Amino acid sequence: MSNIKVLIFLLLIIFWFNLEGCKTKYRQQNIPEEITKPNTEQIFQSNQVMVKQNATLIRDQASKKGWKLTETGTGVFYQIIKPLANNQNKRIETGDGVVLTYRVGLIDGQECYSSDKQGLKRFVVEKSEAERGLHVAVKLMYPGDSALVVIPPHMAFGLTGDGDQIPPRAILVYEIRIDSVFRHQNK
Repeated sequence: MSNIKVLIFLLLIIFWFNLEGCKTKYRQQNIPEEITKPNTEQIFQSNQVMVKQNATLIRDQASKKGWKLTETGTGVFYQIIKPLANNQNKRIETGDGVVLTYRVGLIDGQECYSSDKQGLKRFVVEKSEAERGLHVAVKLMYPGDSALVVIPPHMAFGLTGDGDQIPPRAILVYEIRIDSVFRHQNK
């Protein structure tokens, strides 16, 4: 019985030390404001450097692979591969719903996802959660068009990736075809 009392006593002491440890407040260090305050200019300049580096990498890969890409003002690159002959359709615009056949991979050629495995991609342009660069690309297309689209990280999954197949800071290469367009009610 005395061993149980000793064990209970030791457990109570450990419990008490843990409680007191939680109550201990760390003293606030006097850290200069220039260290703790975000330097937005420096962050902006760093992002500009990364965007320029990505654009250079995309141009280099396009040259090596013979792609004839056009660069948008957002940093997305695209090439209409197979326009629909005599396309009388209206260009896709904000609020239109699109259904895509697609294949997406990394700039090094590694495939990540495809409509063959995941099914067709459906989204409403500028009103749903698809990569920002994909919204830009489809607005340059007509129903039935096929395109090669290269999307830099700042227009895709950024510094984090998608947590699955797409790593952080990944440049994505999409091969897409606009299978259909539907007019969304809340356009």
